[in-house]
Amino acid sequence: MAPFLPLWVAALQVLTLSSTVSATRLPIVGPVHFDVITTSVPLTDANRLDPFAKDGRSRSIMASGYYPVSACRRKHQEPYMPTKLASLQDKKFGAYGLPNGTFGSLTLETCDKIAKSNSCFSKPLPLVLFSGALGTSRLLYNSMLQSVAAAGYLVISVDHPYDADFVEFPDGTVITGVDISDEELESALTTRVEDIAFLYQQLGGNSSLTDHFFPGYPHRHRFAHTAIVGHSFGGAAAAAAMLQIPSLRGGMNLDGTMFGPVITAGLDRPFVLLGHDNKTQETDPSWKATWPRLTGWKKEYEVRGSEHYGFSDLPLITSVLGFQKQLPNQVLGSVEGRRMMKLTVTYVTAFLDFLFKSGSETKLEHASKDFPEVVQVA
Repeated sequence: MAPFLPLWVAALQVLTLSSTVSATRLPIVGPVHFDVITTSVPLTDANRLDPFAKDGRSRSIMASGYYPVSACRRKHQEPYMPTKLASLQDKKFGAYGLPNGTFGSLTLETCDKIAKSNSCFSKPLPLVLFSGALGTSRLLYNSMLQSVAAAGYLVISVDHPYDADFVEFPDGTVITGVDISDEELESALTTRVEDIAFLYQQLGGNSSLTDHFFPGYPHRHRFAHTAIVGHSFGGAAAAAAMLQIPSLRGGMNLDGTMFGPVITAGLDRPFVLLGHDNKTQETDPSWKATWPRLTGWKKEYEVRGSEHYGFSDLPLITSVLGFQKQLPNQVLGSVEGRRMMKLTVTYVTAFLDFLFKSGSETKLEHASKDFPEVVQVA
């Protein structure tokens, strides 16, 4: 299976499900501590043309924020994704048997009114930037990132228009993804990194933007403790962004082949490679080439029984809807969906805790006991 095959392609080839679904809330999993506010924000870089649009327009992106709150007065069921985008995803998946209305039926329980200021956050919270797989909406990681935020992290995910399958803007405009050839991957990677750098720069100097992502957050402009995580092509983008943005403190690549100058230049800050079954340095030449050039703290893990699409919300969605067993193992692997989500969130937050909170590997060591299917390769 190609490392950057869009998340939905293989699944679509095998889904043969019933024609109706009922409303389903996706649960927060992992080390839950806080309720979470979710937001979506469009941003336009007036100083950069969109290389995909080719019509002279400025580059615009969509981003989602996930904000942990200590005192939530009111919760509500938030749609998993906007109605138009949910319909587009349903049509795409429905052509192969996914029940109509699936994505529109999914919800997240979020906070929409804070009882008081987040007084328990006397110090700035660490920030986590996230970039997803090629041909995949940022919203197909909604539940995973909500769970990471619930562990006490500010999280922002980025959609890269024309690279993602569909990106919906607040005015209803939808940008459909384009086919990106192997020869165009490094150019697309450069665009992703520029998107990430623009977002990060804006956060450091725009208090109103911070308020949009994290309403009521008391520590504006204070994002010195920032890490980046990515899945698939987003994992390559995470490493490339660290090379370009020295202030990023660490990164994590969830199952992504490496691309670009980082393969030869390496990184001097903490970095984790977390691969699916049989994705290791021995099977991915880009990992093998990069590994000796990672001169900071580093770990490599392999999740036995998992597949490439396991590092997304798809395992959890199929599990709570009750049709994971109808999919062959080569789509999501043999790890049960809720467990796969908990595993991913646990390792991501354990790494972040090591990086920003404790400096100790204790939680990573405990995770290996809780999830024996995860093997430390290096």
